[in-house]
Amino acid sequence: MRREVDVERVRTLAASSGGRIGIVALPAPGEPRFVLDIGCATAASPRYPQERRATSRLAIDLSPRHPFAPPMATVLTPIFHPHVFASGLVCIGAKWLPSEGMDLFVKRIVRLLAFDPLLMNPVSIANGAAQAWYQHAQRLHPEAFPSDPAAIAFASGATSGDEPPPAPRVVRRCPQCGTGLRLPAGRSGNVSCPRCGHAFATSS
Repeated sequence: MRREVDVERVRTLAASSGGRIGIVALPAPGEPRFVLDIGCATAASPRYPQERRATSRLAIDLSPRHPFAPPMATVLTPIFHPHVFASGLVCIGAKWLPSEGMDLFVKRIVRLLAFDPLLMNPVSIANGAAQAWYQHAQRLHPEAFPSDPAAIAFASGATSGDEPPPAPRVVRRCPQCGTGLRLPAGRSGNVSCPRCGHAFATSS
C-alpha cells in the first residue's frame, strides 16, 4: 500500500538526516497525518535575520485519494515566508505528481523554508507582505539568504526509490539586478529572479 511505503520512506529520511528531521507522529487509521519537526533555519518574523526560527513543526495531511491528490502541508510554528499563508498552509507552487514520495515532498518543504532560490517563485505567492519584505531583505542582507544552505544541501541530496540524483548546478546572473541564481546544469528556458521578479531567458 502506498501510504505504508511513504511512512517507511519518511522513517528512512529521518534516520539519515542527522537529527534535522524528527518524527512526532505518523499516519494512523482515521488520522492520515505526518507531524514532523524540521531543523531548518527560517524567518521567524520580518525582523529576520535578527529573529531566526531554528526548528519548525510541520503537518502533512494526506488526501483520501493519496497519492492521486496532493497532500496539504501546514507549518504549525509561526514563520514569515512568501510561500506560507498566515494560517500556516504552505503554497507549494509546483504540480503534484503521484510518483513523488513523501520523502521527496518533505525535502521540497525543507528547501522552501530555507528560501532556496530555485523554489522561490514571485508569481505564486501566499503572503504578499512577506514577498515585499523578502525582496527588500535580500537587498539589505544578501548574506542571510538562503537562510540555511546546509539544509538545502541535505534536501538536494540523493533520494530514495527510483528518483535520479539532482543535476549539477551553475550560477546565472539576473540581467536586471545582478542576483546570482543557482540553476540545474544543461537546461534552457525562462526563469524569474526571486529578488526583483524580472523574467529572462537563460541556459545552463
